[in-house]
Amino acid sequence: MDELTTERLLELGDLPILDDDALLDRATTLIERGAVRRMWLLLLDEERRQLPLLPQIEGTPVSPDAGTAATLAALLTGVAEVAAHVAVVLERSGSARATPDDLAWADALVRAAGRTPGVQLLGVLLAHGRGVDALW
Repeated sequence: MDELTTERLLELGDLPILDDDALLDRATTLIERGAVRRMWLLLLDEERRQLPLLPQIEGTPVSPDAGTAATLAALLTGVAEVAAHVAVVLERSGSARATPDDLAWADALVRAAGRTPGVQLLGVLLAHGRGVDALW
């Protein structure tokens, strides 16, 4: 993986993410494969250019719980202050096959985004032990 410097993120930001294939390519370039449990946020402007920020949320639980919806809504409300679009990459080690927990996270993110004005969710991806794949 290239070193993720601000300069590297600025270079990548010059190339807009216009479709699902470009989103998957960008996530693969940035993350390569999953190693630990965390969530990455790819923040994009109105023209779908990636901002030079790559927030990571460490130690996300295996599956969303009852409080997750409110937490995700608050998170996406904050994202809407700096970005027009967001893509979320769920990272974990292990199999490429999406688990029920992975799908529950994707569902929780889609539902939270649907209730959050000002930011569009472009996709939910899974970084696993063998690479990166789209979940939604």
